[in-house]
Amino acid sequence: MSQSVLRIGRVIEVNGSRTIGELEASVDDLYRTYKSRKYTIGQVGSIVKIESGDLLIFGIVISLRMEETDSTQANTAGRTESSAKWIEIELFGQGHKTGLGEAEFHFERGISTYPLPGQAIYLATVEELRRIYAKPDKPTIKVGSVAQARGLPVHLLTNELLGKHFAILGTTGSGKSCAVALLIHSIIEEYPHSHIILLDPHNEYYRAFPEKAEIIDPTSLEIPHWLLTLEESIELFIGRTEHAATRQTNILKDAILQARKGFPDQAMPIEKITVDTPVPYRLGDLVSNINASKPSQASKAESHEKILAKIETLQADKRFEFLLRPDDSVSDNLADLLSQLFRIPDQGKPLTIIDLSGVPSDVVDVVVSVLCRTIFDFALWNPKRSEIPLFLVCEEAHRYAPRSEEASFQPTKRALARIAKEGRKYGVGLALVTQRPSELSESILSQCNTIIALRMSNEQDQHFVRRALPDSVRSLVDTLPALRTREALVVGEGTAVPVRMLFNEIPEDRRPHSADVPYAEAWQKECGNEEMVRDVVERWREQQR
Repeated sequence: MSQSVLRIGRVIEVNGSRTIGELEASVDDLYRTYKSRKYTIGQVGSIVKIESGDLLIFGIVISLRMEETDSTQANTAGRTESSAKWIEIELFGQGHKTGLGEAEFHFERGISTYPLPGQAIYLATVEELRRIYAKPDKPTIKVGSVAQARGLPVHLLTNELLGKHFAILGTTGSGKSCAVALLIHSIIEEYPHSHIILLDPHNEYYRAFPEKAEIIDPTSLEIPHWLLTLEESIELFIGRTEHAATRQTNILKDAILQARKGFPDQAMPIEKITVDTPVPYRLGDLVSNINASKPSQASKAESHEKILAKIETLQADKRFEFLLRPDDSVSDNLADLLSQLFRIPDQGKPLTIIDLSGVPSDVVDVVVSVLCRTIFDFALWNPKRSEIPLFLVCEEAHRYAPRSEEASFQPTKRALARIAKEGRKYGVGLALVTQRPSELSESILSQCNTIIALRMSNEQDQHFVRRALPDSVRSLVDTLPALRTREALVVGEGTAVPVRMLFNEIPEDRRPHSADVPYAEAWQKECGNEEMVRDVVERWREQQR
């Protein structure tokens, strides 16, 4: 039986997983002291318990209020008096006692027996919390500590977190990028032969993994044009505004198919090659095929000329060198490209960071689409997929899988959606990272079975996250605006129980290059000069970061 000093109230109403309690009149302070340790009373997010014989029922405090009534006595007319302090609790788990000690119980998630009105409500002790948040008998990674008890570590379930996808949501400055870096650090330290691909749109993660990552930037990025599917080729060579131009699509389709079949020393039988088969072809052959099919009458050749003009424009643009390969450099090097991209073998670098900051904005969607599709297709056709699972981390996910149909590039959105919906079966995990969850595709986010929500002040974003969370913890969304930096609410398959946690702090030299610019400090002294400006101009022109 718990000590009376831990008793703070009694149950007065039970409604599904939610319980209403009344605090005792003696509760007039924020703390109770037990075994020389202070325990807060009624703090939102704190854990309480209800004893029912050999069963301990645990819940999270989600709200606290005081009800006041007008006095009817004549001598106190016009005054108000406190009648009761109400505490609202979300039940999340139960413990079956196995002994007389505080921590001698077997904890399990979910409720089989509900409390009865009148039963006492107690503060959960540190020993009981230690038992609730104990490291499970499954593979885990340690990422932080319980926010209400700093000494209690938080372990996330590795297979459930990675295999069933997760999302990291939080406003700018909430510690989102550091949380991503910490999770990846924890994963690769525990599992040094990981295969993680990180899409980095702002070039901020290179300094966080100086020795463990293969950095691929626009100067080393190679996505050959022949790796694109017909749909992606249409996006590149015709453009979004021309998708309805069926004639141009047919011209391009026939030309690409013939170019693939006509490539010398083709690795597979010609009759098995389709327009989407990832075998090489030369742009020169593509142009020749389009010219060969061009009618002699100029009025009927307009569609052909548009495609040829677009190809010529792209070839002349230095920014597209990573995509449009010269004819003399086209070779069947797909296996080498995938080996570097997926780190097979890892060679001590289990992480690939793809810097997208220098990729032209009008082709970045094509690049992301090809990368996502290639990751899924590789796993799909890999008979040893269970031995080499892949994991994709997509920063600024709302850019590539937006909620709005009009704003999205459909191949990219479909590629991410396919990983989200089918990746689990083929050994492809997905992490979505965004500061604007309300702009992210709801169907894709719904496939993330673990939600890591950091501070979030936008009401629209909070409403969106509330819909994505299980019913039993939706009310905890109200605490998001008050979370501290690095503090997060973690719910879902990746954690044994919902937890409000504080991520471990990362050393300064291992943090992403995403810290806020210190205006007040920078503007105290003169730093710039004309030489610096000339250097920036030169880097700009040479496309060097």
